[in-house]
Amino acid sequence: MEKRVLLAFILSTTILALWYYFFAPSPLQPTPSQKPAAAPTRAADEAKTPAETPEAPPAASVPEREIRIETPLWTAIFHNRGAVARSWNVHHRPNGQILLGADRRPLELIPQEREVIEKLGRPFALRSPEAQLDRILQTATYAVAIEDSALRIEKGETRQLTFTYEDPARELRVQKTFTFFGDRYDFRLSISATRAGRPLEVALVLGPSFGDQSIRRSDTYTKTPPIAVVRAREETHRVHAEKVPKEPPQGPITWAGIEDNYFALVAIPTAPTSRVSFSTHALKETIEDEEITRHFIAVTLPMSAPQEFTVFAGPKDPQVLAALDARLGGVELEEVINYGYFSSVVKPLITWILLPALHAVHKLTGNYGVGIIVVTIALNLFFYPLRRSSTIRMRKASALQPKMRELQEKMKGLKKNDPRLQELQMEQLRLMKEANPLGGCLPLLLQLPIFWAMFVLLTVSLDVRQAPFVAWIDDLSSPDRWHVLPILMCASMIISTLMTPTPSSDPSQRVQRFMMAYVMPVLLTYLFFWRAPSGLVLYWMFSNLVGIAQQLLINRSLGPQPLPVAAEPNARGISKPKAATKG
Repeated sequence: MEKRVLLAFILSTTILALWYYFFAPSPLQPTPSQKPAAAPTRAADEAKTPAETPEAPPAASVPEREIRIETPLWTAIFHNRGAVARSWNVHHRPNGQILLGADRRPLELIPQEREVIEKLGRPFALRSPEAQLDRILQTATYAVAIEDSALRIEKGETRQLTFTYEDPARELRVQKTFTFFGDRYDFRLSISATRAGRPLEVALVLGPSFGDQSIRRSDTYTKTPPIAVVRAREETHRVHAEKVPKEPPQGPITWAGIEDNYFALVAIPTAPTSRVSFSTHALKETIEDEEITRHFIAVTLPMSAPQEFTVFAGPKDPQVLAALDARLGGVELEEVINYGYFSSVVKPLITWILLPALHAVHKLTGNYGVGIIVVTIALNLFFYPLRRSSTIRMRKASALQPKMRELQEKMKGLKKNDPRLQELQMEQLRLMKEANPLGGCLPLLLQLPIFWAMFVLLTVSLDVRQAPFVAWIDDLSSPDRWHVLPILMCASMIISTLMTPTPSSDPSQRVQRFMMAYVMPVLLTYLFFWRAPSGLVLYWMFSNLVGIAQQLLINRSLGPQPLPVAAEPNARGISKPKAATKG
C-alpha cells in the first residue's frame, strides 16, 4: 500500500520540479502452501474425508463443549476439540471507543471458512511432526476444568481456563492453561506436552489470518489482507501469504504472530525460540460476480519442552502495546504497528506532533476531520516564510531565464580549452547562485515527511478508523464513496499549478503548460487518490487551498512579475544582465 502512495508523491514532486524548471526559471501466482517446520507432510491425510480420519482414543469419550469468555474489552469462544479458539471479537478500546468490523457489524477476527480451518488449523492448535500424533492433537476432545459454559471476567479479575488431554495407552498427556485478565487484551498461555514423561516436539499455531474478517476484498490502503509478523534478531519481518520466503527469519525469535492494519495476534515466548515457519492457503471466491483469490497465512512456533507464552490478541493501540512492552521488560512490541519504510522519521512525527494535535482539536470539536483541517493550516503557516523565499527566488530565476538561454547558446560552439567557455560557465554559475530555479519546489520536498506521516497515521491509527467527518463521509480511513473530495482536490491541484510563475510569453510551451496544469492533476487523482482514505485527500486538498491563499498574498505583497533581463555585452564580448525597461 505504501509503494503506490509514495510513487504518487514522488511523481507529483518530480512533475512540479520539472514545471518549475521549464516554466518558472528554466499479486503473483499463489505460492504453494508451505508446511510448518514442526509439522509433518500431510498431503495424503488432508485428502481423506472426515469419516476416514481416525478418532483419538481414549479421550474421544469426552463430550464436546464450547466455553465463552467475556470481558469488558473482548469476547472469545473456545472449543475443547483441539482446545482452540473458534471466535474472537474485540468490541471496545480501553478509552471506551466501540470497535466494529468494516461492515459495521460485530468485529470477528478469526476466519470461519471451513476449508481454511482444515488446511491451516485454528488459533492455539498444536501440530506435531508425527502424522498420527498430529491427527490426535487436532481431533482430540480435551477435558475442561470448569463446568460453566460461560466465563465472565470483570475488570481487575483474573481467571484460568485449563484443557487437558490424556491417553494412558500411549502415555500421552497434553495440557493448555489460559490465564485471562478482565481489563487487558493480553493473557498467559502455558503448554505442556509429554509422552512417557518426556517432552514432545510440538508447534503452536497462530492465525490463520487474524484480522477483520468482514474485509473480503483488499485495496491499496487500509483494507489490506492479514500478514505474518516476526521479530527476530532485533529486526521486524513482515511476510505476505503470496510471497513466503524460502528461508524464514532465523532465531532467536522474540515474538511472532499475524496482523492486519489495526489488529494483531502475537505470542511472546518466555524463552526466545530458534525458528518459525509459515503455512499458506489460497481460497477462490466469487464476490459481486467477480472471482477473486483470498490468501491466508498462519505462523507456527515450535517448542520441545513445556513453554509459557504471553499472547496479545487485540487492537494495535500504541499505549496498550507500550504498557505491555514495559511489563515484559522491553521486547519492542510496538514494532507490530507498521509505520512503514521511514519509521524512524514518521513515528516521531505521528506520536509527538500529529496525533497529539488531532487529539487536542478532537476534544474541542469532536471531529477528527476538523482536526486534519486545523493541523493542515497550522503546518502550512509554519512553511509560509519558506514559500515566500522560494517565490522570490523563482521570480528572479524567471527574469534571468533569457540570459541563461543566451549563455547556453554561446557555449554550444566553444571547445573545452577555449578560455571564453570558462568565463561563460562562471557567469552561468553566478546567475544560478543568485536564483536557483529548483528552489521553488523546496517547500513541497520538505512537506514530504509530513505527507507520509499523515498517510501512515490515516492507515494504522485506531483514532481515525471509522471516524466521521461530515454528511456522507463517515469514515476518514476509507475512500469517499461519492468521490467528491478527490474531485475537489483535483480542482485545487489545477488552480495551484496555474498559479505557478511562468514566462510572460512562450508559444512553444503552451502544450507543456496544458499537460502540467490539467492532464497531470487528473491523472494523479485517478491513479492514486480516487480510492485513497478520505482523511488523506482532505489533508492534500486543504494543503493546496492554503497554498493558493498564501501564493495570492505573496504575489500581492511582491507586486508585478519582474521583466526579463536583457543582455549587455562587456569589453570581452560577454553579455552582462541588464534589466529591460518598458516601452
